[in-house]
Amino acid sequence: MPLSAQDQITERLDRLERDSRRWRRLALGSWLAVAALLLLGQSPPRVVKPNPARTVEAERFVLRDARGGIGAMLGWGADDTPRLALNDSKGQPRAVLSIGPGGTPGLTLLDTDGTTTRAALVVGTDGAPGFALFDPAGKPRLAAALFHGAGAARAGAAREPAPALVAYDGAGVVRVTFGIRGSDAALELADNRGTARTVVRVPADGAPDLLLRDAEGRGRAGLSVLSDGTPTFNLNGQDGRPRATMTLTPTKGAAFALADAGGAVVWSAPP
Repeated sequence: MPLSAQDQITERLDRLERDSRRWRRLALGSWLAVAALLLLGQSPPRVVKPNPARTVEAERFVLRDARGGIGAMLGWGADDTPRLALNDSKGQPRAVLSIGPGGTPGLTLLDTDGTTTRAALVVGTDGAPGFALFDPAGKPRLAAALFHGAGAARAGAAREPAPALVAYDGAGVVRVTFGIRGSDAALELADNRGTARTVVRVPADGAPDLLLRDAEGRGRAGLSVLSDGTPTFNLNGQDGRPRATMTLTPTKGAAFALADAGGAVVWSAPP
C-alpha cells in the first residue's frame, strides 16, 4: 500500500480522536445545562400560609379556591428570585416558573410529591436553551441543549447553533452523546464508567468514520470511507496508531498493509 494512503488514514484517525474529545466537552456543557435545571427544580417555592383576611400581599400573591385551597402563588423563592407556582388539587406545586441567578428563566414540572423534578426547561445566561427529563428519583436521564457555535465567520454575523443530546444511566453517567457542529455530526456511546467506546462521525466532506476504543479510551479499530470512496479497515496498537490496514481501491482492488510500532509500513500486498 502506498505510504500516502496510510498517512491519509492516520490523519483521519487523528482528526476523529480530536473531534471526539470536542464532543465530550459538548456533553459536559449539556451536563452544566442540566445542573442549571436542577438548581431551578430542587428549590420549590416556599409554601407560606397567608393571613386569610388578606388575599393580596405586597410581596406575595395567592390564588385560593372557594374552599380556601391554594391553587397558585406568585412571590419570592428561598434564593430571593421571583417565581410563580401552580398547584394541583391537593395543594402540591406541580409547575414552577422562575427567574434564576443571572436572570435565567426556567420552567420546572414536578412530580405528585411536589418536590421531585421530572422535566425542566431553561435558557442559560449565554442565551442557550436546554431541557431535561428526570426519572422518578429526580435524576437526569435525558438532556438537550442548543449551544452557540464556536464563533462567527465575520464580525457581527450570527453564530450557527450547535445542538447536543445526552442520555444518562441511573448512576448519572453519560452513556450516549449526539451532536451537530457546523457540517459535522457525531454519535458517541460510552460504557458504565463514562468512557467513550464507540464513536460514529460524518464530517463536512460526507466521508463517515467509525472508531472502536478499549477500556482506557484508546482507539483500537476503525472503519472509514475516504473522500474518494475507498473503504478502509484499521487495527491499532495500544498507542492508538494503525498496525494493520485493509483497503479496497477502485483501481488496484483489495490491499493489505502491516506497520511497525513507529507507523512505517513493513509489508503490504500487493507491494
